[in-house]
Amino acid sequence: MDNFVVRYYKRNFWVNSLDMGFFGLGLTFVSTSTIFPVLIKNLGGSNLHIGLIPAIANLGWTIPSLFGAKLVANMPRKLSFILKGTVWERVPYLIIAFLLIFLASKNPTLTLYLSLLLLFIATFAGGILFPAWLDFIAKIIPSPMRGTFFAVGGGIGGATGIIASFIARRFLEIYPFPLNFFYCFLSTSISLGISYIFLALAKEPELAINSEETDFLGYIKNLPGILNKDKNFTSYILARIIATLGTMGVGFYTIYSLKEFALADEYAGIFSAFLLGSQTISVFLLGPIGDKNGHKLILSSGILSITLAYLGLIWGINYWTGYLAFIFLGINYSAFNTSGLVLLTEFATQELRPIYVALSNTIIGPFSFLAPIIGGILANKIGYKPMFLISLVLSLIGFIIMYFMVKEPQKSLK
Repeated sequence: MDNFVVRYYKRNFWVNSLDMGFFGLGLTFVSTSTIFPVLIKNLGGSNLHIGLIPAIANLGWTIPSLFGAKLVANMPRKLSFILKGTVWERVPYLIIAFLLIFLASKNPTLTLYLSLLLLFIATFAGGILFPAWLDFIAKIIPSPMRGTFFAVGGGIGGATGIIASFIARRFLEIYPFPLNFFYCFLSTSISLGISYIFLALAKEPELAINSEETDFLGYIKNLPGILNKDKNFTSYILARIIATLGTMGVGFYTIYSLKEFALADEYAGIFSAFLLGSQTISVFLLGPIGDKNGHKLILSSGILSITLAYLGLIWGINYWTGYLAFIFLGINYSAFNTSGLVLLTEFATQELRPIYVALSNTIIGPFSFLAPIIGGILANKIGYKPMFLISLVLSLIGFIIMYFMVKEPQKSLK
């Protein structure tokens, strides 16, 4: 096992980094934080529909993980399963592209709901695959280098994504609706196809898993015991739940900023550039710092950064405070995409790792789904700024629990 990891380390590091990079690049063209909300608005969607975007994405990415972990629990290799399943998280964006060409002008309402459904299919497939993918990465990338790996993969996606965000802005600015969004979704499909090629080039060792075979009901019954035994993991879950509720306002950053500062739709591409620029710079710093000083510190800082993002929007002097909010949001994303992933690989042993990943995702999932919906309801009832203030307070509580109550997993195991 060790010899295999060393032999293919460079190959696996770079092909998987490029897979991550092109995957991130592809999703930039249809960002659920910037581009997708504007599409839904142009299709006649309300604040509730816009709130459904992150709700659907979060639900898809989290709840199915519990089933995915059970499916792969005893697989000695995960890559074949991942390659087959990931088609379902890539093809839906190509289908949306053609819906925009052939259906949007005739029936925008149907196009709206089909687009949300296809987003759910893509993220649902991702949620099923996530425990297998993270366990696969943990097998082939040694623990001391995982933060750096996620930083490089995220950095490639962020750096190329900055260019993509300006291209997306030009699409939105030059071409009429819905052709402008068609080009965005087509670009996504091309990038995700390249990403798939790099993923297929990875090498995975075969590793026998010594875990007991149980039926699904028995598997579910055993899950609460993990939380009872591992108080540190339970504290981590609690911090993540509250911090997740604090993200209820994130899906409204773009719509609020466009309205508050009287900006045209193409400014969504500029917001994407600030978001990705912040992610790219911060991810290269946060990953290696986490490898050296602990990833709990980085994740705590990521939660704190989103409170600063909300402050920028509440302050709201001019559109530059909107840019500032996206800069802090980028830091938040970087922290969760590096240290958040690394921490999940360090709480448990090899045998339990997919289950820990799935348990975390599944418990947090309902709150991820409800948070933006609650945000949409509050935005309609009391306005954007009061909703942002409530989100800020919840994020601050999540930071306090993560920083002061959760122990660094590797240190607590020594």
